[in-house]
Amino acid sequence: MKNKMFPVDTVESEDIEITVRQAEETDARAIIGLSRHLGKETDYLSFGKEGLSLTVAEERAIINSYQAAPTSILLLTETDGQIIGLSSVKVLDQGKQAHVAEIGVSLIEEYWGYSIGHMMLTALIEFAQAVDIKVLTLEVITENQRAIKLYQKNHFDIVGRLTKRVKSAYGYYDTYIMERILD
Repeated sequence: MKNKMFPVDTVESEDIEITVRQAEETDARAIIGLSRHLGKETDYLSFGKEGLSLTVAEERAIINSYQAAPTSILLLTETDGQIIGLSSVKVLDQGKQAHVAEIGVSLIEEYWGYSIGHMMLTALIEFAQAVDIKVLTLEVITENQRAIKLYQKNHFDIVGRLTKRVKSAYGYYDTYIMERILD
């Protein structure tokens, strides 16, 4: 199911033209490269410099699973033909929690501070509302104050804390569970 209720969106932010669009199979290799780039930049992700450790075929299968699920979406953020960010909404299951989805937002550090993260998060929230998701949830490393502030600015609340959730070369990180109830 391609471009399910999510049109390509292009805006200018601080003289940078940004496009947010649904991921396609042909993006698999670039997504793997992006994950490696992101993993080298920060310790605040669930993976390290190795990236997502997926083959191109495995990444294509993930993209296809998002395309097949009417209430989940995988979005890419681009500028000048380069993928600079990845964001997603993934419903927890199709049973009693079909109204709850987990989100994720990752952006190359060079593009922090241009409100691109806010734009990516807004696209996820709008998609979730359009497909009648009622609760958005996420985990964020407690030290990642920049991300926490972004989520709080967008009406996400801290609802819990998980201890030693992410292991890094420097030790363990706790994470906050955050959620937003959608109208």
